[in-house]
Amino acid sequence: METLEETARVITSKPAQRAAVNVALLVSSAVTLFGLASLATALFFQNFVPDQFITTPLYLQYQSGTNPYGVAPLTYPSPKLQQDYDISLSLSMPRSPPNTERGNFMVSLYLVKDSVNDYKSDSNGRKTLDDRHYLEAKKVLFKARRSALMPYEDPILSVAKRVLFMGYYLLLPRSQARSLTVELAERVSFDKSALQPTAAFIEIEAGQDIQIYSASLTLTAQLRGLRWLMFHYRLITYMTFTFLFWVCEVLFMCLAWAIWSATTTPQDGRNMGITFRDGEGDDIDDEHDDHPDRTAGPVAHARYARIQREPEIKKEEEDEEPQRRLIYNIPMGEAEADDEDGFDDGNIVDGSGSRGDSGIGTSYKEEGSESLRRRASRDALE
Repeated sequence: METLEETARVITSKPAQRAAVNVALLVSSAVTLFGLASLATALFFQNFVPDQFITTPLYLQYQSGTNPYGVAPLTYPSPKLQQDYDISLSLSMPRSPPNTERGNFMVSLYLVKDSVNDYKSDSNGRKTLDDRHYLEAKKVLFKARRSALMPYEDPILSVAKRVLFMGYYLLLPRSQARSLTVELAERVSFDKSALQPTAAFIEIEAGQDIQIYSASLTLTAQLRGLRWLMFHYRLITYMTFTFLFWVCEVLFMCLAWAIWSATTTPQDGRNMGITFRDGEGDDIDDEHDDHPDRTAGPVAHARYARIQREPEIKKEEEDEEPQRRLIYNIPMGEAEADDEDGFDDGNIVDGSGSRGDSGIGTSYKEEGSESLRRRASRDALE
């Protein structure tokens, strides 16, 4: 039973309660910081790791200039800064006589800095502009020009293939399209946000009679270093970065807690002093009771002595009357002379030489004993 009471007393003590509160605050803060670290890591991944492929559809504009052209927006997802990209154009074209007989043709690429409203309206075809006027109104950041050619196919092999797969083509008809990919640029990077393009202007320099089903622009990120590691090992790197962020947050939290505790905890216990009031109504702080100011003068020392000896003086006044009665009962004639003239170790000697006990069993101080002896001497003389 005593063990249980002792355990309960220890558990409910103020140090134990303070430790429990500190542990609860520490655990809750650590959990909160872990959630913040996870969120910070996710935002870091989103802003730092690029998309490996950025594919944007390209809507070609015919009958608005010498050659068909199109504008591809590059706002979302936008290319990352300080990242190398390979830019290519994919064309889906039929094997029609105009396309096969054309031969080589040129494809031009212009990366421009443009406002959102301009390139959106142009890319959707709701606003028709001449290609030269469009480029003159924009800031060109990068330009490239590459050649393209419809793949050649032997006429005899083409006829044999059609005869061999005649039944397949009749049962499952589909368009006779060929995909043509044109590499326009390699290792293109953007070092500053001011040099980050917002749109890509593509011009097919093959005249208005070229036949194209669809077109799309693709930016392929060439990942290296940390970005390559974060892209191919997302889970491992995510957990690692979350743990590192969390450890840093906990260390800074502990440092801030230590600084706050050091600045808010009082240096000693004398800050919470008890104020005494003397007989004249003056307040005296307990932090000055044990060490009175030596420069305060005799008045301060007397007041200090009065406060310190107040209980003893009260006790002396209570015991004074019985001691007087005791001294009055001492016979004057029967006293014998003592060998010593004065007083001996607390014994009182009257004029006839008799000795009596002075304050034995009481808590007299030296001043109280001398006062009592003087009274006894005067009574004896009377």
